[in-house]
Amino acid sequence: MEDQVKTKVEFVPLLLTEKTDIYTIRLNEDKNTEFNKFLIMFKDTKDEYLKGDLDRILTAIEKISENGALESYFRNEGLFKDRVCAIPLLIEPRDKTKHGTLRLYCIRVSDNLLIVGGGGLKVTDSYEEDEILKSKVITLQAVDAELKKLERQQVKLIDDIVNIIVQID
Repeated sequence: MEDQVKTKVEFVPLLLTEKTDIYTIRLNEDKNTEFNKFLIMFKDTKDEYLKGDLDRILTAIEKISENGALESYFRNEGLFKDRVCAIPLLIEPRDKTKHGTLRLYCIRVSDNLLIVGGGGLKVTDSYEEDEILKSKVITLQAVDAELKKLERQQVKLIDDIVNIIVQID
């Protein structure tokens, strides 16, 4: 039986405020975090719809930093047993054959702690139908499972997340 290579996950501060600590993740000591990769991919888009989506996502992150990671800011994704969700909750409807929508996937640990992962362009009915989006969600599901193990060991994520490194399959 071959040993499966593990992915090293570090938590990098994105925005720390009185209301909420927002972190992103870095995989295998990559130069860019998952959030930075998302921004790089879409910051120069010429598509007005995608520009609007990106603006809504960045505005949502700012509101979250001011008000906390309240459930109302997120769209549940993933499975019932995990805390994976997406920003933005509200998007403008569009014809999927012409325009997709941007999704940024996160783990909403609590009102006070949000972990932002990666995202991408959603042109399918569900993330499972798109290999890139599916991989982003699966990564966050694995991270969430490891964080839940730590919480069961009484680790206070809000205090210790910056010093935590987890390994996922």
